[in-house]
Amino acid sequence: MTAVPAVKGNMGNIEYFQCTMSSKDLVARTQSAKEYFSKDDWDEMGPTGKMQREVSDRYLKTIAPYLLRTKDRFFNSIVVLLDEKLCKFVSLDNYTLTVDGKVKRASEFVPFDREDEIKRIGFLELKDKGEMLILDGQHRMRALRAVVSPSEEEKTKLVKVLKDNNEEHLANNDNGVKGDLLSVIFVTLKDRKAQRKLFTDINSYAKTMGQKERLMISEDNGYFKILQNMIDSKDIIHSRYAYFQSVSLPDNAAAVTTGKHLTQIIKAVCAEKGYGKWKDQILPPKSDFEKAQTLCRSFLIEFFGKIDAYKHALKSEPSEIPELRDKENSKKWGLLFKPMPQVALAEAILFLKEESDMDVNAIYREINRIDWSWKSGSQFEGMVITSDGTILTGGKIQKRLTSMIIYWVLGRAKFLKLLGEKELQQLDKDYKKTTNNKSEFPSVVRK
Repeated sequence: MTAVPAVKGNMGNIEYFQCTMSSKDLVARTQSAKEYFSKDDWDEMGPTGKMQREVSDRYLKTIAPYLLRTKDRFFNSIVVLLDEKLCKFVSLDNYTLTVDGKVKRASEFVPFDREDEIKRIGFLELKDKGEMLILDGQHRMRALRAVVSPSEEEKTKLVKVLKDNNEEHLANNDNGVKGDLLSVIFVTLKDRKAQRKLFTDINSYAKTMGQKERLMISEDNGYFKILQNMIDSKDIIHSRYAYFQSVSLPDNAAAVTTGKHLTQIIKAVCAEKGYGKWKDQILPPKSDFEKAQTLCRSFLIEFFGKIDAYKHALKSEPSEIPELRDKENSKKWGLLFKPMPQVALAEAILFLKEESDMDVNAIYREINRIDWSWKSGSQFEGMVITSDGTILTGGKIQKRLTSMIIYWVLGRAKFLKLLGEKELQQLDKDYKKTTNNKSEFPSVVRK
């Protein structure tokens, strides 16, 4: 019998227990759906019931190395299905204490309005026999198993991943993971039919992790870590700069850009300065990171400080920012408050600073003179926006806009000199194709 501390809860008719359990014990007791259910059970669920994601090697490439390299590790609860015949909940209130010759229960020592709560706290006693089904957290469990009790195949693959990341020293060491006390939610059901149904329901309605979630937990992404540090310092990035609720920017958002697109700008700065090949799950060397962070900080101060649109926005009331994003914006800044054009602009500025002979102030002066209106009939129509004013997206459009900005700042002759005939021909070709205009790409329309 194994006893784990537990808090009892329910959702509808489903009873569950929030517990902690050691990695070692959890790995030893849990099974995947194919291991847990009989062949007949599995076949009976049909295609819909089998929607649980296939386990990919991702757990060996990302999650397992994270566990091995990180002392400050954490992930959310593993959800485990448990046959109610294999467990028994014992409330603290079942235990007694003799005080002044009187036997008292735990509930007698708390205020009367807490008596029900104390009865939900106790221990979940697990029988030593009987396996448990992983309902949610399959990749995390496989990563734990690869660290705590790997198969020979897993060990070989994991060692290779570590070698490729120059982390061979982490092999053959569990980093204390075996003794970690994990947060586990045990869901108890009485029979296989109910278990099959719950498994089907969870996997039918579960959503995979979106871009927002992936971004916001990317603690070991060097580029996002730079952004995090800027946010924490509060000297550069604050709520008026970035929207973090999603990877897209709602029209009514009182922010200039998104966390995702700020991260893209930071990555562009790093790439320009030779720090553009950091791996997502591995923080770069400290010296490189600190140098890159200084460069990014300086660029963002310059970027938001020298572009008139952003200077105005950051001095205004947050509620005014959505109006600046409007395609009919009277100050002709509209497109500068859309995330993709911001990244394109940052890349254009980085190129001009590095490759042209223009003074920094001259670069920004020319950018501030551009008419950034994005209504129908603007200079962006066809190339960046549709005829009805919808902004086009994608890497190809972003790259095209970067070329357009460079062209408008430099002029045709200097553009040709710096970027070559191929890039100029491509710009002309795109213009003719998207606008049905047979002339070459035109000069900039200024305010």
